[in-house]
Amino acid sequence: MNVANHVIELQKLYQNSTKPLWMRHPRSKFYIYPFWALFWSVTAVNVFYLGRAVCGIKDKK
Repeated sequence: MNVANHVIELQKLYQNSTKPLWMRHPRSKFYIYPFWALFWSVTAVNVFYLGRAVCGIKDKK
């Protein structure tokens, strides 16, 4: 099985870029942006319910 070795191209891509390390790969936007969206939405929900718990507000059943 002959598969091309792309190590040199990727090394040049990573070393010549001025972007942060986690944004240097061309596909990194597809990984980072959904992660941040999920992270901040979960954090916002937790902070919202933490505020309700501190104030003593309970959900209606």
